[in-house]
Amino acid sequence: MRNTSSSQFGSTRLRPPLVAGRRRLGITVVSGSLALALAATNAAEELGPAVAAPPPAVAEVSEERLRKAVEFLASPALEGRGPGTKGLDRAAEWVAASFAQIGLSPPAPADAGEVTDDAVAFQPFAMTLEARLGPEDRNRAELVGPPGPDGEARVIPLECGRDFTPLAAGGSGVFDLPLAFLGYGITAPKDGYDDYAGIDAAGDAVVLLRHEPQQDNPHSVFNGNQNSRHAALSRKIANASEHEVGGVIFINDSVGIRRRSESIDKRIEAAVEAIIERKARRDARQDASEEEPGQDAESRQDYLEAIAAEAAAITNAAAELQEDGDGLMEFTRAGDGRDGRGIPILHLRRSVVEPVIREAADADLAEIEREIDRGPESHSLELDGWRIRGETAVERVETTARNVLAVLPGAGPHAEEVVVLGAHYDHLGYGGPSSAAPGVKAVHHGADDNASGTAMLVEVARLLAAEGPLPRTVLFAAFAGEERGLLGSAHYTDNPAVPLERTVAMVNLDMVGRLDGEKLIVHGTGTGTGFEKLVDALAAAGGFELAKEPGGFGPSDHASFYGKKIPVLHLFTGSHEDYHRPTDTAEKINYEGMTRITRMVAGVVRALASAEEPPDYVEVASTRFAGGGGDRPYFGSIPDFGKPGGGYAISGVSKGSPADRGGLEGGDLIIRLGESAIANLEDFDNALRKHAAGEKVPVVVRRGGAEVALEVVLDPPR
Repeated sequence: MRNTSSSQFGSTRLRPPLVAGRRRLGITVVSGSLALALAATNAAEELGPAVAAPPPAVAEVSEERLRKAVEFLASPALEGRGPGTKGLDRAAEWVAASFAQIGLSPPAPADAGEVTDDAVAFQPFAMTLEARLGPEDRNRAELVGPPGPDGEARVIPLECGRDFTPLAAGGSGVFDLPLAFLGYGITAPKDGYDDYAGIDAAGDAVVLLRHEPQQDNPHSVFNGNQNSRHAALSRKIANASEHEVGGVIFINDSVGIRRRSESIDKRIEAAVEAIIERKARRDARQDASEEEPGQDAESRQDYLEAIAAEAAAITNAAAELQEDGDGLMEFTRAGDGRDGRGIPILHLRRSVVEPVIREAADADLAEIEREIDRGPESHSLELDGWRIRGETAVERVETTARNVLAVLPGAGPHAEEVVVLGAHYDHLGYGGPSSAAPGVKAVHHGADDNASGTAMLVEVARLLAAEGPLPRTVLFAAFAGEERGLLGSAHYTDNPAVPLERTVAMVNLDMVGRLDGEKLIVHGTGTGTGFEKLVDALAAAGGFELAKEPGGFGPSDHASFYGKKIPVLHLFTGSHEDYHRPTDTAEKINYEGMTRITRMVAGVVRALASAEEPPDYVEVASTRFAGGGGDRPYFGSIPDFGKPGGGYAISGVSKGSPADRGGLEGGDLIIRLGESAIANLEDFDNALRKHAAGEKVPVVVRRGGAEVALEVVLDPPR
């Protein structure tokens, strides 16, 4: 992003018609709020000379329709509208059918001259659902060492599920890589510790201990007795990726093994005590029953089932104990694999790798760990002559998600210009990594997030269609994939149904169902000329108390449009304790508040579609998405979530930020920061934390097929 730009929309009027073969709309106008109608007209005048037309009539909002829509979208039958569920498909089809019933048409295909009554309203795009472990014969590995006394190379075969397991965070393919032991795989310059110092690990499979040094030391340079961020598997993987390794092999650390064994011992002791206590209680009840025949005694079957359950717990714990705490992690332990990397990422039993390290280091691994702790000081080394070879098969399950699009064609000289009104209709399904109730597998109904916005989107479409054509076209968009990182809106802005240069503004509805008192939050009020006066006038007419945020970047779909230099507004009634939990249900929605917000949104869209001149895009400094994030310096880039992998794609930079001053632009793909190779946003975040405010850091971006070297001076955290 650069300076405030003047609109160029007026130069597009000789383009082919936006919608061909338009349907004739049946217009039924019901009298409504005259105050909002007049406020919309006055607000349009603030944007430019009013269109020569009488103030529009306002169709009536139906609270009952809003209620029924939210109750349907948030019902258990729709399975939380999660990616890959039939419920998400049902929601998409409901939105499309609602648009059709209103009388709206899908946008005209770019290469078609007609839109027929059965035109498809869906814009599909691919989305990764999850990762699964592939066939056993394609998940194989062996350690290959230097020749033995007989001159033959030593081969240690490994069995998948017993000696090793691939992890979902990794990729698929055949590998043959040299081995290096990199301690805990941590680079922490602020703490004076770096396991990669003095070792060129590029192309190696690096063997990494889990957790971090000095775990039993309350005065650790990391975080005492509690793991720091450096202990996270994802952080270790990101750091390894920045050093351009060929693969990652995790092994259990000795402290973790000891703690795991102690935990298993406690589970066995608890199960044994439970059996003893249950038998004692049963004996006491039997004695009481003999003395008082009317007293109930536990049935023999219930007793036996309870004892069997405790015995099974003992058996399972004993099986784990046989592994001496050196068990393998679950396949998804280092990440669910939706954004997996291309390199193999494995977990090997420590007992398998320990002899290899002992031979190369001439020291036991436990002693190496103690030496690391004493500093802490890195004791990394190449495992000369040793390699790991094999194959991994991590299958990523994809689904097709769909945006749902419809247009209300404009009439007049501005008809080819477009106002977008959008809301995402997807949610979390049965939970998962984004749930605020971790470990709970239950329908996350998403009544406020975002059945409320979806219902309001359809209701506003109904109101505006009833009034008849506006001077500009209005495109209504229900986006999927928002909860996975604005995927649907990012796909739309990369593949717009209408050229983005003809899109004059975007209005976004996300979590608009919990109006508390009169407080309404509107983001983006500084992103377009006249926006603040527009929302002030309509909010006053609707009786709202506004909380205004001028910036256009935020964790919802409007950010995808603002990154393309389109003015945006985002309406929001605030967060709450049910956010991303199964308890976000339909009976908690303020439907009376929704009806009032619906009228205001219709007024906003009406004003934008009716003004003689469109709003100019205004670049606003913003820390949303671009902020430093606590203890890391501020950079100021805006992620482009629609382009994951191969680097860190950005949709823009915050005005006046280090990235802006350094010459980065929207559309850049950051592939190196300082000495770190960057494969994704996680790598970038990890690399940025290695630098300090005031430091001048080299940045390499891929721009237009060429690599561009830049320098950025970092700011303090925000």
